[in-house]
Amino acid sequence: MVDWEFKVFGNAEIIRSKKPIALTIGNFDGVHKGHMQLLQKLAEFADGIPRVVLTFDPHPSSVVAVENSKPALISLAQKIELLLTAGVDAVVVQKFSPEFASLSADDFLFRYLWTEFNILRCLIGFDFCYGAGRKGDWNHFEKKSGERGVAACKAEPFLIDGLPVSSSRIRNAVLAADFSLVERLLGRSFCLNGTVVKGDQRGRQIGFPTANLGLFDRNCLLPPHGVYAAEVLIEGEQKSRAAVMNCGVRPTIADGLRLQIEAHILDFSDDIYGRKISFALRKFIRTEMKFSDLEHLKRQIHDDAMQSRLFFGV
Repeated sequence: MVDWEFKVFGNAEIIRSKKPIALTIGNFDGVHKGHMQLLQKLAEFADGIPRVVLTFDPHPSSVVAVENSKPALISLAQKIELLLTAGVDAVVVQKFSPEFASLSADDFLFRYLWTEFNILRCLIGFDFCYGAGRKGDWNHFEKKSGERGVAACKAEPFLIDGLPVSSSRIRNAVLAADFSLVERLLGRSFCLNGTVVKGDQRGRQIGFPTANLGLFDRNCLLPPHGVYAAEVLIEGEQKSRAAVMNCGVRPTIADGLRLQIEAHILDFSDDIYGRKISFALRKFIRTEMKFSDLEHLKRQIHDDAMQSRLFFGV
């Protein structure tokens, strides 16, 4: 028997003791509205037995299709937290290695899935594929599950504006800076998360001190370079604060083009270095520009801050 490398979060005893479970499988990048509908369907289908999500890390595309791999919408830690908060009993994170990727569709089911887990019921998404070359599909899964005595169910897509909600669709909306659409698909704001790190103090010198973001996960998706109205949630505070955020290389004042994400929090001047912070992007204001001098830059930042104030009504 192969010792597959996975970790269990939540009620790990369910997996250790091989209790009967209702399982769903997928990448769950973003844990968006489509995923939430799938989890609701799992709750109904489970009929009272423990609900478990099986997901993968790293994303399979980063192993089997490196040239087409995409940045994640959220970190693995966020994904686990959101899934557990949604009510599942346990989250299994399987390491997606080249060896794991080489499993045939049959081997994925017989050598891995039904060997490691005591599955009574299994719900999969309408487009879920598995095994080398993605040769395992719903028809294969339904047939083999029936032979195994596992109750299988296929979830239908969750549609918004007539199209399925998907991680790719959300990713494209972020890259188009369409944050109203992002919120409709994701069910919440798109956030950048990290800790407040020391910058070069240039913002303070020109009258607009900023909180500089040290990202938790540098592989997560970033928005286009530009200026945004954002809500900032600081560790230890219950209420978010309005801000104007810049994501870019600061061509007017920076020496060398190094990406920096920073936010000027409106009507706020506390020292928050080292604290966890989240920037929720709400509206695109403008693209990043290079100004002829600092006075022009200061006037533009003042205008950007006013745009943010108008958006948030502060």
